[in-house]
Amino acid sequence: MYSTLLSDVNVVTFLLLFIRISSFLSFLPFFNYMNIPMNVKAALSIWLSILFFPIVPKVNFEINLINILLAIFNEIAFAFFVGMALQLIFDILKFAAEQISFVMGFTMANVIDPNFGGQSTILSQFFIWIAILVFLTFGGDHLEILLLSKFMSNLPFGAFFNYHKIYEYFLVYMGKYFMIGVGLAFPIIAISLMSDIIFGMIMKTMPQFNLLVVGFPIKIFVSFIVLMAILSSMMLVFSREIKEVFKIVLGFIY
Repeated sequence: MYSTLLSDVNVVTFLLLFIRISSFLSFLPFFNYMNIPMNVKAALSIWLSILFFPIVPKVNFEINLINILLAIFNEIAFAFFVGMALQLIFDILKFAAEQISFVMGFTMANVIDPNFGGQSTILSQFFIWIAILVFLTFGGDHLEILLLSKFMSNLPFGAFFNYHKIYEYFLVYMGKYFMIGVGLAFPIIAISLMSDIIFGMIMKTMPQFNLLVVGFPIKIFVSFIVLMAILSSMMLVFSREIKEVFKIVLGFIY
């Protein structure tokens, strides 16, 4: 019995299964955040590997070092591209927040982002945390597990995924997502531009008008009012786009 369970096919299958699951948990949004302890991710990877092992198809390639290394590289690369496709939607909000921070004068108020290990604006972190709450509200973490199960049944271990569709996706959608990010920030940019024009006209007619003392606080206050009004719409756009990406990434294996 033990010799059957510890056969070469079963051992290699479990190894590739563990690498696929751990790679997905390392790259997929929410699971890849550094706030989640590494031992929790490792335990979840092992538990999911044990859970999926009885239902996944066994490896059907010749078991040797070269094929195993190629299969491991393929699993990590596929998880990376899928995670990057989903993470791109979060980056849209981060890009929009940076544009809003620039026009509001908040670019100097940068803080360390523990999730990415770099600096980001306060509004960027605020948008990302709101997006994570929205993501968990419609069950995005559950959709990622379901997505992983779809890949288990449709993408055999060691099989190459559709590189052409991945390249096509990033080439086509990068421009689209850039426009979405600009569109999300446009109301604040428009209000800021309008306030700059109004303050410029006031300073021409009233030279004693102090822009730093009076103008900037008014500009920030009006921008915050507009931001509160459009925040729900921004999150609706975010949830719509990330749900669309979940459908698109399934095409990477067909």
